[in-house]
Amino acid sequence: MQLYQIRDLAIASNRAVYSVQQLSNLIGKSRAISTVYLSRLVKKKLAIRVMKGKVSFVDDPFVIATQLVEPSYLSLDSALLFHEIIQQVPKEIECVTSKDSMRYASIGAVYHKIPKGLFFGYRRHSKANSYVFVAEPEKAVIDGIYLNLYGRKDLEELMSRLNRSRLLELAKGFDGRGSKKIVSMIK
Repeated sequence: MQLYQIRDLAIASNRAVYSVQQLSNLIGKSRAISTVYLSRLVKKKLAIRVMKGKVSFVDDPFVIATQLVEPSYLSLDSALLFHEIIQQVPKEIECVTSKDSMRYASIGAVYHKIPKGLFFGYRRHSKANSYVFVAEPEKAVIDGIYLNLYGRKDLEELMSRLNRSRLLELAKGFDGRGSKKIVSMIK
């Protein structure tokens, strides 16, 4: 299989970020052969090395961040920027995940752990010939309240650009630890 065929096959799948195993599954070759292909794709500048053993076929930080760690979705200020609720660009791309919290300084992304019961309220959006998972604006705020990153002052500043009934509906959809705090801040 030629490198251009591999790239075209990967892009046609709508997925942008591939691990060695995912590439192996895509092209039907062993992990060892896929590792060589991965390296050659980067050398020929047909893919970008995101980290050891992972490449991206698009150069979009939002797409890379949400496909690098699965499951995850853009949230907090990154989601609010995506939805044009705020204009200030966050220092790092902020995602939430049900896995442990982590930071990848090399790509400028941080992943905050949230409980599985709070892992909802996001949608898939087409972006850069691929896709990105992004929290609804109201859900991004709820994630921020849960993680103690947003306080009452932040909520007051954002309320004029949010749907209050949707905010309450999403807040009531979570009944885990911290749910009462979220609802009380919104009311």
